[in-house]
Amino acid sequence: MNFSYRLIYTLGSKTQQEIDYVNKCFRLWAEEFGADLASRGAKLNHDEFQRARVIAVVCKDDEVVGFHLYSPFDLREDSSREHSYIRAIPDDVKVKLREHQINSFMAMEYLTVAPAYRSRDAGGPKVAELIIRLGLKVMNELGVDAAVGIARVDRKVNFLGEIIGFSEFAQITKYNNQCAVMVFGKQNKLIESDEFTKRTVDALWSEKYQPRKIAA
Repeated sequence: MNFSYRLIYTLGSKTQQEIDYVNKCFRLWAEEFGADLASRGAKLNHDEFQRARVIAVVCKDDEVVGFHLYSPFDLREDSSREHSYIRAIPDDVKVKLREHQINSFMAMEYLTVAPAYRSRDAGGPKVAELIIRLGLKVMNELGVDAAVGIARVDRKVNFLGEIIGFSEFAQITKYNNQCAVMVFGKQNKLIESDEFTKRTVDALWSEKYQPRKIAA
């Protein structure tokens, strides 16, 4: 397989290799989502990449296989409630989060897999599923109440979430795309994957690269 998993904390000091990975992820993100949204009459806001506090990257040597962007929010904080990400979530969904004892959560954003690794013909593990399952381990490490993702319906990302154990709280429109608000909280039970995927997730997590701490 020769895959590796790397957590890059964007608030911390970075090695040159980490900066290179951030730049590769940004270019892939801007190209893929920029072109997709342009075809739907929308424009990608580059600020949305910059807000991520953690970039989770699956690599093969120095090549980016796929990545996910993670941003923390807390509904008890005025600054979180006034953030554009939170304002885009309908009020009834925020009420439902509170009803499920979810105040703090990690937003999982812009799941991206490099084109060469999307096709079934590419072989190997299911990269998108690996990234999401690894993301739940990041959620547990951060100690937040839940993980929340705005999942594209046309690309069946919501369906992928369901087979992992996420609950769909609502459907909304973002950037002219129909999306589902997918939530994995303490009340959700992880649905086990096939044995190969499980072994791969466990191996990537146990051997992951990450800074010792987030810089103050």
